Amino acid sequence: MNVLETIKSRRSIRSFKNKAVSGNIMQNILLMGTKAPSGKNRQPWHFKILEGSAKNRLTDLMDEKALTKQSGSADIGSLQISSNAIKEASAVILVYNRFSKHEQNYDHYKYLMDTQSIGAAVQNIILAAKAFNLGSLWICDIFQCDKEISEWLSEPNELMAAVAIGYPNQKPYERPKIALNELTEWIK
Repeated sequence: MNVLETIKSRRSIRSFKNKAVSGNIMQNILLMGTKAPSGKNRQPWHFKILEGSAKNRLTDLMDEKALTKQSGSADIGSLQISSNAIKEASAVILVYNRFSKHEQNYDHYKYLMDTQSIGAAVQNIILAAKAFNLGSLWICDIFQCDKEISEWLSEPNELMAAVAIGYPNQKPYERPKIALNELTEWIK
């Protein structure tokens, strides 16, 4: 599958088959993540891969947060949907910024640069998963319990994203996209 077809056919997967992704494939997917461009070649990403009981502990934390928020009548958004997707996935990759909390003179410019670089790494991971006929889901609901997750993992870095990976158990339709001409302006 060429890169253009991979980009066009990629979908967010929220239901996965009960089938493990091999360690070799996961290693290749992560390697593709590290091939992403990064501002000043800083490579700010740090990955934690959770499988099995570790993945289950993550979803327990997410479910506990959902219950706590619901008991206080707070909106949980799609936190429960994301937790369920992670439960079904073979693995979840937590993506951390290894500089934002520790680097001296870390300013807004560096934060923007590192955040964009991490986004590029996540996109590479998602496209690499698709190239291996796997499904993925870029999850931001983990921000609702990022402190609990990082505390549990004794992780001092800033949690930036999560990506569930597994064999898809659905074929979602293409979601509507805003027309290109509404989003672009050509200047000559």
